[in-house]
Amino acid sequence: MSKNEPKPALMSSSACRYTFDPSTQTDAELQTTWECPHEAHPESEYCVFHMSRDERVAHDVTADDIVDVLQTNLESPDTRVNEYVGADLPHLSLTYQDINGSTNHVLNFQHADIDGLDLTHGRLDQGLILREATIGRLKFEDSVVTGVVEASDLTVQGTVTTDEATFEQDVRLDGAVFHGDVDCDETTFRGDTTFEAATFHGVAHFRNVETSGSSHVLEDHISFADATFRDDASFRQAAFEYVTFEGAQFTAGSDFEHADFSGNARFDGATFQQMADFDEARFDDDASFEDVRFMQLAEFRGVEFNGGSRTTNDDVTFEGAVFESEADYKLAHFRFADFKDATFKGQVNFDRATFTARADCHRVQIADELDLACATFEDEVDFSESSFGDDVIAVETEFQGDATFDEVTFDARARFDEARFNEDASFSAATFHGLAEFRGAVFEGEARHLEENASFREAVFRKDAEFEAANFTNVSFWDATFHGRCDFRHAIIHESAQFRLLDGERDTYVDFTDATINGGTISQVGGDAIPYDLTRATIGDIQLEGQGNEHELLDHFRFCLTEFDHFDFSTHHAYLERNDWTIHDFVGNNATGQFAVEMNNEIIEETYRKAQDSADAVGDTPASREFEFKRYYYNRKTNLDIIRSEYSLNALGRVKKSASVILNMFMQVTCGYGNRLPRIAAFTFLLPALFGLLYALGGPFLTQAGSVFNASGVDKTPPDVLFDSVYYSYISFSTVGYGDINPLGPAARVLAASQGMLNGLFFTLLTFTLFKRVLGGS
Repeated sequence: MSKNEPKPALMSSSACRYTFDPSTQTDAELQTTWECPHEAHPESEYCVFHMSRDERVAHDVTADDIVDVLQTNLESPDTRVNEYVGADLPHLSLTYQDINGSTNHVLNFQHADIDGLDLTHGRLDQGLILREATIGRLKFEDSVVTGVVEASDLTVQGTVTTDEATFEQDVRLDGAVFHGDVDCDETTFRGDTTFEAATFHGVAHFRNVETSGSSHVLEDHISFADATFRDDASFRQAAFEYVTFEGAQFTAGSDFEHADFSGNARFDGATFQQMADFDEARFDDDASFEDVRFMQLAEFRGVEFNGGSRTTNDDVTFEGAVFESEADYKLAHFRFADFKDATFKGQVNFDRATFTARADCHRVQIADELDLACATFEDEVDFSESSFGDDVIAVETEFQGDATFDEVTFDARARFDEARFNEDASFSAATFHGLAEFRGAVFEGEARHLEENASFREAVFRKDAEFEAANFTNVSFWDATFHGRCDFRHAIIHESAQFRLLDGERDTYVDFTDATINGGTISQVGGDAIPYDLTRATIGDIQLEGQGNEHELLDHFRFCLTEFDHFDFSTHHAYLERNDWTIHDFVGNNATGQFAVEMNNEIIEETYRKAQDSADAVGDTPASREFEFKRYYYNRKTNLDIIRSEYSLNALGRVKKSASVILNMFMQVTCGYGNRLPRIAAFTFLLPALFGLLYALGGPFLTQAGSVFNASGVDKTPPDVLFDSVYYSYISFSTVGYGDINPLGPAARVLAASQGMLNGLFFTLLTFTLFKRVLGGS
């Protein structure tokens, strides 16, 4: 070390002439010129601590001699004799020595230049000052230092070894520069320790280190704030109380695997240029990673963020953090977690992670895949205004609290298959640019904060949306926009569904095949209506609404084998009457394709039977009668199809089917299957008049009333003949048979005989129709 030019001595002639001028040192903490308090060597102007190395060799002064003088000085009552400011020393070996002076004076090597200091297996009960000193090698292996170590701005040219050492008091190494490897494995720091702004050029090992301290206000028992690690840094299995790495720079790998943080841990503003490994680390108090930057893989697999008892939120925060590569939180455990405004440029893995309290993920930006498979959120989670640039995998994820995805953008596939939402779930104003999959998802919230416990209000689905076998309590798709097919096959909506879908850029349709909708509203907006496929679906108390083309409303609902469970047709009577009570007609679009069941006469018949049963169940007699009419009408068409196309049908079967068709036709024409009272009344009371006209024609229909073409033959006028013929017809039809007029022609005899039978048939049908009208039965 180059020394300052000595100044004239101010002490006796035997005093060391060395002085230290702080004005020549940029960072010197000395305020005034320091003068050496030691006696000069008998053959030198300087003491053994300040003489040049050549002088030391010339005067045969060894490192052991220096240690002996140092030990002797510890017994001096003069505090200054333990000051060795600016000393130029060889390697000092204090191995296995107990440095325990009676005065407990501090050993001050400030600005000293020491080849090495070795306290292996030794004990130092004095304080030690190495501020701004330069040391070649520092070794405290298995040593005990009970005093304060003040080594700010220390420079160590070689290695530092403190394995299994114990520092009982504060250790200050802020601004220190370590050019060689630093090995502090299993070191115990019982006082406040600082490595703030220190620079580690070599490998830094702090494995199994234990720290404590007394700085409860600052909460940084050990500090690496603004430190720079230029090579690998390992804190594996370290035990920290309060620790800070704020602003630290890790230019190589960093290893915190299995580390235990029992107090607050702060990494705010830190930069990890290579892999950061926190696998299975444990944070039992608050942990902060605000604005941290991970430039390579960030591993937090199996990590535990348990948080402290002093606060109720943000037990761990990654607010504003930037992950430029993959982030892995597989099997991690969180309490209150804050990822607000975090940016992830690589894949993010939360596979089977657990969040036991609120998770705030506002405005998170994830450019690559997000894996939430089998993760558990036991309290609310909020992803509002976040964006996901690649697939989101939330298969079998469980959301036990409110889950908010409002205004989120999914640029690729969103998979929530078999996810479970136990409380309110909101995807309001979310945009799905890729396939949206919610197959088997369960939305069973309690609607504590929302009108619906599952809300997709104003959401936009630019590709197909899959909700097959999803389970909802209350759900809303009000003003949602679908640009592709929307699949709700086998879905169950237990209470209420609110649907009002807006036109997209492409035709869409909603497939409710085999679904169950127990209530709610489906509204068609103006413009091109969106078709709904209700094949084999079960619908309850649903209100169907339309804006604009109200008279075509039901044409856009495909009722095919649909179960109408207390569905109220009464609100749609006006539409049904205008359309002759037809519900099976369906107007599709370019999106409708292959249906689960193709419409044919047999399927239509069964559809109307189910509609009739539903109308009966709610006491809607007009609807029940009309649907029964449709049912029998399509029953006849079904039998006709069988007669035409069923070649295996034998002759007897074909006769039976033909008779059934004829009877069906007769029932439709005469009484409308018991639902057309005016028609059967007209047949009953006007048919005899028709027969009377035939009798009046004479010829084969001639009776004793005569013929209008030969009225003079019976001494009557034509009107008299016509009246008597009609009279005779009504007498025959009513089976009264006074005998005053008898049939003469063969056809007249046949008609007269048949009228009695027709009387029984038509009066029976009239009575049947009357009873149906009065009693409202089938």
